[in-house]
Amino acid sequence: MMFLVIFSSLAAAMAIVAQGNLSTADTQLKVSRALAAAETGMRFAMLRINTATSAVPAIREGQIDATKAAELWTAIRSELVTELLEDDDEQLDKADIFAGEDGSLLLPPIALGKTAGSARFEVRINPHPVNGVNYDDAMYDQAPYAELGVNISSVTPLDARWVRVTVLGIDGPSNHPIKRAVQMDFKIDKKIRFALLSKNRVMIGPHVLVDGPVASRFMDTDLDHGHPVQMASDFRGLTPELDAQIDEFVAALVANDKDGDNRIRVADSREVENIEEPESFDTNGDGYIDEFDFFLSAFDANSDGRVSEVELETAGNQTRAELFELLDGHGSVDRVGYNDGFIDTDDNYAKVHGQVMIVQTQLSWASGAASDSSIQNYLQGGIIPSHDQAPLTYQASAASVHQYDASDFNVDGYRSMTDSDLATQAAPQAGQVNPGHTEPANALGEVVEHEAVPFGAAYPYDHYDRPVYRNMTFTNVRIPKGTNALFQNCTFIGVTFIETETDTNDPNYNYAGMQEADGTPKHPDKYVLIDPDQPDTEDNREYNTKNLANNIRFDNCVFEGSVVSDSAQQLAQVRNKIAFTGRTQFNVDSSAHLTDDEKRIFRRSALLAANYSVELGTYIAPHDSQETVYMTGTIVAGVLDIRGRADIRGTILTTFEPQEDVGPVLGETSPQFNTTLGYFSSDDGDLEAEVPNNGLGLIRLTYDPNLPLPDGILGPIEMRGQAATYREIPVPAGM
Repeated sequence: MMFLVIFSSLAAAMAIVAQGNLSTADTQLKVSRALAAAETGMRFAMLRINTATSAVPAIREGQIDATKAAELWTAIRSELVTELLEDDDEQLDKADIFAGEDGSLLLPPIALGKTAGSARFEVRINPHPVNGVNYDDAMYDQAPYAELGVNISSVTPLDARWVRVTVLGIDGPSNHPIKRAVQMDFKIDKKIRFALLSKNRVMIGPHVLVDGPVASRFMDTDLDHGHPVQMASDFRGLTPELDAQIDEFVAALVANDKDGDNRIRVADSREVENIEEPESFDTNGDGYIDEFDFFLSAFDANSDGRVSEVELETAGNQTRAELFELLDGHGSVDRVGYNDGFIDTDDNYAKVHGQVMIVQTQLSWASGAASDSSIQNYLQGGIIPSHDQAPLTYQASAASVHQYDASDFNVDGYRSMTDSDLATQAAPQAGQVNPGHTEPANALGEVVEHEAVPFGAAYPYDHYDRPVYRNMTFTNVRIPKGTNALFQNCTFIGVTFIETETDTNDPNYNYAGMQEADGTPKHPDKYVLIDPDQPDTEDNREYNTKNLANNIRFDNCVFEGSVVSDSAQQLAQVRNKIAFTGRTQFNVDSSAHLTDDEKRIFRRSALLAANYSVELGTYIAPHDSQETVYMTGTIVAGVLDIRGRADIRGTILTTFEPQEDVGPVLGETSPQFNTTLGYFSSDDGDLEAEVPNNGLGLIRLTYDPNLPLPDGILGPIEMRGQAATYREIPVPAGM
């Protein structure tokens, strides 16, 4: 009997424990399902918000303030509600969608399945400031809030540019549910999220580093040199042995690189297939084999994992000295290893730190311009994007690579800031010694006979007789069309507005008025119609379009503001051209002539010249580091060449889309219209320059997400979830 009692007691205890375990397990399962439902709901909200935002019309404001953000959120919310009501999702009770007068939006519970008791989520969206939120919380001292330039607090809370999404996940019966909640803040903004976004061919030469995404919409990849993005190695040409190693490495990339980052991942069995002892090639031990590993191996004489100037033998070698300066001094001044006198892993080398996005297909490129070898031979150097991004994307969508046309640029706001034209400001200065100059300004009317265009190019295509303005200062000035001047040692304060005829569609626009080196006409029979809507009569013909356009060269000039042009309908690269030569300086921050508000405006764009051809730098590499050109903001041109030394913080945006035998493109020459950073030879399709033999300069292009766009650009808005703000929270009251 005693044993029966004991066994009965043990059985009862085991049953209680088992029941408890089952209850605990069931609760844990419901907790997991509730949290998973909340996370699913957040992804649902992100997708729906993104779709609704893309349907909101583009705006011209460059910076969105709280008032504009509230207006945009109203439009986004309206699109969101419309889409939900039109959706055929049976899991959503559309009658219970609630849009509050305070801008809030509440979506009723949405089940993740059709069976009774399925996990479900509900979404609450509130524009800031949100009632009941403690804006004095320490979380607002962290990113991304800490980067706003304003201390977030109960006195200065987040404003309507920020929208909070809270998602409640629910599991279990309605009378005893298990709930978990997550939240994330979204920001309404307008950005061009690229360091370089081009509608034409992109060429990134040696001694050029890009910190930020790169995108090309170039489509004529079936043509010779039709590479949408072409990147040249920074390490070729140092020694024959290193060149041979890079050749072998590129061959390995062709066979083994699976994700297009131009690296071999040692831990990926697919990428190291048929490579014996792959770890031995990973010189810097970062888990990848790339060109930098072979460079280190070639020059690290004492095997300490880094290369000094002595080891690289930079003394007396301009090219090697520039390479050392480029690698050791790129990136943030706060990073470990910045300008420490060594090239090593701390310098975090990559040709492009960001995605490379191409609208054309890989097959079109591989079977066309790259059919003679491989894409990897034209796309050299490591590509390292953010951890959640693909290094190389083909067939990039229109939504991810937005198309900007010349008509999207309204520069009336800049024009309205100008005070007077060139002649009005120049006349009083003739013969005077202006502040900042030791020599008097020249007498007006002096010319330079037959200056070649492009200036200094190996293969110029026109010549100009230029009026010269020396040692003058201009403030908020308009340069009338037909001026075609040379400015030497001049200072420009505020807006420098270059006027031109915007109707440039005539196929003869580039050729009417062209000159040979001796001044004789190249095409005496070429002309354009002054009024295209009128008959072709002699009175309606213009035989020299130099009178209608503006081809300007600035030499050794200082700009304390922005250079802006009219937006021509079509590229006329011969007639509408701006060349910056010599020691060009853009000194907005250090200007003593600008107010703080003016500085904020001009930081947004140093150059705004849609469908203009722009040359920046020299065709012969400079030796003086003081000749480095510094520019900030959204740099806009039709096509753009930057050579020599340049440090650009912002975005390069080029607007001209060359198409075979359309517009200024004659026959199969569309690859000749490109955006070029650095030097390429004519064998690479750069028909204006050759690689110099006395150095390659150095160019750094760094995307700055904190710089607002200039006003006047018609572009889409975004409402992006800020990943750093994502967190699980206690279930809010009322949910």
